[in-house]
Amino acid sequence: MKNSRDPIHDLGHVSRVAAYVKDFIKDSNLSFEQKQALVLAAWWHDAARALTKNTSFVWMAIIDDTISALMLWKATIKCGLFGRPVGLATRIMVCKSFGIGRILTKILFRKKNRILVSILEDADTIDMLYKERLKCMMLFVESSKLYYYGYKTIMWWCVKTAEMYVKTEQAVKFLREMLASFIGWIKEKTIYDWHVRQFGLEWVKKMLSNIEVLFAFVNSANYKSKVIAV
Repeated sequence: MKNSRDPIHDLGHVSRVAAYVKDFIKDSNLSFEQKQALVLAAWWHDAARALTKNTSFVWMAIIDDTISALMLWKATIKCGLFGRPVGLATRIMVCKSFGIGRILTKILFRKKNRILVSILEDADTIDMLYKERLKCMMLFVESSKLYYYGYKTIMWWCVKTAEMYVKTEQAVKFLREMLASFIGWIKEKTIYDWHVRQFGLEWVKKMLSNIEVLFAFVNSANYKSKVIAV
């Protein structure tokens, strides 16, 4: 991951995702093997990003988890370390694939292990709101159309789609804290003014309104009733 040229899918990102996963599972009833597999998957889930020369917001989002799983499989075979935790980790990553992940999860996992995919997805989702990660993107927005539209897409993704819905009870607390911090950050004068200059006042007001609605929903009983404990 030190070789990744994608500043939002770098070593810092996978380090944080691994840390989130460890927090989610530390008091859980998961087996040692399940925990090993999850932490391994967290560290490797974006390894494919180190293979590309340019950032991709489209095709890599679709296939990076699968390629990363193959990279882990190959690396552990080469080192003579492939075993059950590694096999479980590779399946977790494949099942996290954009679009077909839910179908693959039902095919490749028994019910007791399907929660593992949800835990990794939750950790990855929460890091979308990490301020330093967004600040990194801001540096490129003014000079790159790719990052300009990529940043807008990520903001839309965060506030307008079901992707910001976490599935595990352990992740809800983190999501609430991240959303509160994110809203406070967006309202800071320098950050708010920058967004207005780049995207226009109407877009900023709409985006902020949407994320405040999301924050209220995440704090509602209706949201909590949909999550599951690990």
